Amino acid sequence: MRRPRIHCPNLAENTATLSPEESRHVLDALRAKTGDEIILFDGVGGEAEGVVSRIARKTVTVRIGSVTRRPFDLSRRVTLAVAAVRVHRQGYLVEKCTELGVASLWPIITERSVARPESSLVEKWSRRAIEAAKQSGRAWTPQIAPPCSFNEAVARRGEFDACSLADTGASLPRFLEFIAATPAPSSVLVFVGPEGGWTDAERELAREADIVRTTLGPTVLRTETAAVAVCAAAVLLE
Repeated sequence: MRRPRIHCPNLAENTATLSPEESRHVLDALRAKTGDEIILFDGVGGEAEGVVSRIARKTVTVRIGSVTRRPFDLSRRVTLAVAAVRVHRQGYLVEKCTELGVASLWPIITERSVARPESSLVEKWSRRAIEAAKQSGRAWTPQIAPPCSFNEAVARRGEFDACSLADTGASLPRFLEFIAATPAPSSVLVFVGPEGGWTDAERELAREADIVRTTLGPTVLRTETAAVAVCAAAVLLE
């Protein structure tokens, strides 16, 4: 039977106390007992075999075995700068993009954004990413950045080997062609806008920053659908 995967950010010690969230998962969902074997992962490529060594006051302590390092899932590390979506659709976006191997998620505020990020967004998205990594078997979890403006995100274009602005328009190159032409390994920044689309001013700012406009297809996609499509395209090239 597949051993459950538990997030443990510190694998450097012989033993570690799990976070309240992970302790609750081990006790309530898994109904684990002392001596049960689990797989620990730190979210940055580290994995280790673990054994539940102590349970006290709803807190779980684990004994950590030798640590192995797994390479990043994809040869192209995709960072998504994605327009904030409504709360009830955020979980889908984070979960599916994590399963598909996204490296980082940047919630951004655009001129036509339909939602404003909550102060608790980073913690909420990080927790959802951990849960998705458990389910999908990833040793890496995406880095969740604090919300920023579109202009602030564009200013970081120089940190990446390639950059694209997902847009609509039959004459634009397809995103799959763009990502296929990007050598591996590489870092790729992709902007996914709100359902109302980008403004002309935002498109011009992207053009000045050498950000390539591309299309994800002939239909207008919801923001979370477009984000998943971007990640799926990167996976198809592996």
